[in-house]
Amino acid sequence: MKPLVKLPAMCAVIGLMVASSCVPNRKITYLQHENELKEPESIVTDSLVRMYEAGDWGYQLQPNDLLNITVASQTPEEFNPLYLADRYMVSGAMGASQQNQSMGYRVDPAGELHLPVIGTIHASGLTIKTLEDSINYRFQWELEDPVTKVNIINFKFSVIGEVNSQNTIFSSDNVLTLLQAVSMAGGPSEFGDISRVKVVRWIGEEHYVFYVNLLDETFLSSEFYFIQPNDVVVISPLKARSYLKYVSPNLGIITASISLLLSVVTLIAVFQ
Repeated sequence: MKPLVKLPAMCAVIGLMVASSCVPNRKITYLQHENELKEPESIVTDSLVRMYEAGDWGYQLQPNDLLNITVASQTPEEFNPLYLADRYMVSGAMGASQQNQSMGYRVDPAGELHLPVIGTIHASGLTIKTLEDSINYRFQWELEDPVTKVNIINFKFSVIGEVNSQNTIFSSDNVLTLLQAVSMAGGPSEFGDISRVKVVRWIGEEHYVFYVNLLDETFLSSEFYFIQPNDVVVISPLKARSYLKYVSPNLGIITASISLLLSVVTLIAVFQ
């Protein structure tokens, strides 16, 4: 009957295996605030609870940025020099060249932007808003009340690691958050650790690396809230990834085998 003494220990082992195969909610729930997971009754609905200041996107243009630039104005077509220089730059113009649209205007390696009619602007280091204001200023002697809109055509970023769809993603929307970027890659896999997301950012000739915690609600006010062109987002695996990936799916087979073994041991002990 001595083998029976080991039964509680074996059951305890099985219990620990089952418990460790589960990832707690606190490791997978985005934007947690204090103890709201432990005390869900404390959550106040249908009213403003907290507010975070996200700040501006603030991206500074760099060499090789490809820009889509349109200028709206009250100037009639026959007096608008852009209709002859580049019809596509006229906002809402009929028959604008689709080929020009795909080419855009590129910031050259020296940081210069060469535009028809108004010439060269040093664009590297300027924000989108500052560049729009500069173009408006240059056109004020050519057009009536010019309003410029600038968009980055080759806006792209990469999301790799423990996500459902590793990819380099192009976006026509230049103002994207890191949360949206991860979502566009299918979200983290079941093994993804969003408490230490690495972001590699290229600025000038240097690469900067920083980490963010998407589990923490205070990320909404982080200076890294927005994604920038050419960012590389890396989702690291959970520390228990190997166990979760290889052992957990086979846990049913393992526990069934142990149960069978215990049954056999028990029968042998009974008949001895």
